[in-house]
Amino acid sequence: MAHKYGALLLVDGAQSVAHLSTKMFHADDPDANIDALVFSGHKTYTPGSPGVVIARKDQLIQIEPEEVGGGMVSRVLEDRYMVKDEFPDREEAGTPNIPGAIALATTIEILDRIGMHTLMEEEDKVLDGALKAMSLIPEIVVYGGADAKACPRAASISFNIRGLDHGLVAAVLNDYFNIAVRNQCFCAHPYVKEMMSDELSKDFGEIDFGNMSAEFMRKAGMVRASFGLYSTEADVAALIIALQDIIDHAEEYLKEYEINEDNDYIHKTYRPDHQSLFNINDEIDQYLRGK
Repeated sequence: MAHKYGALLLVDGAQSVAHLSTKMFHADDPDANIDALVFSGHKTYTPGSPGVVIARKDQLIQIEPEEVGGGMVSRVLEDRYMVKDEFPDREEAGTPNIPGAIALATTIEILDRIGMHTLMEEEDKVLDGALKAMSLIPEIVVYGGADAKACPRAASISFNIRGLDHGLVAAVLNDYFNIAVRNQCFCAHPYVKEMMSDELSKDFGEIDFGNMSAEFMRKAGMVRASFGLYSTEADVAALIIALQDIIDHAEEYLKEYEINEDNDYIHKTYRPDHQSLFNINDEIDQYLRGK
């Protein structure tokens, strides 16, 4: 449809490239081609790596590069500079993140060797197990439904526990069960609010998204459990046990938390000792003593 009306199609693959096979070009159907694909390296199992832009050269050559600096210019004059025509030079101002790029390329090659279809099948087994287990707990609302065939997913489940704020559930999972989840609106605020509109209307009546109170924001969000190539059925079992425990002891957990100035749930007594968990000076000293 985009191409029919002369628009270009850019796909944000940050949440999908590490989980799904991605095809940009269709020789038998050029209108189905993706004009540009972008994704992040740290979500593709490579922390510290750069992001990736795959785009048509004939489109990029028509626009000024986003960044200006060494390597992307052919000449610099008193009143102007001349951008190179060569790729990727014109798009890489300054010194690129060479180690990060090599690491990301290695990760992508490993994923290719394993096969994205193989990874997707393995992740789907874990995902389906979690969906089925969650669907058996009436207090859990799974957004998009628990039928993976009716609503295909890319290795994540967004949910809430009825009557509990998403921030509280995420905090308890982290503090008491060592389970890391994401909560709030996942950089998709309008979509999340739309999916939750019926629930929010019950508590707040007619919703004004331009004037959102702190109480509203504690309700207007979800919890997201994400899975990857390292996730196992044992991880799913641990999550389900934790969620059931939160449901069974909701009042007790609620008493242990307070809301801080950032509208987040913070445990009243538990504070992780970050210095004991990781201290760069101690790590360096241990490394040097080992040498």
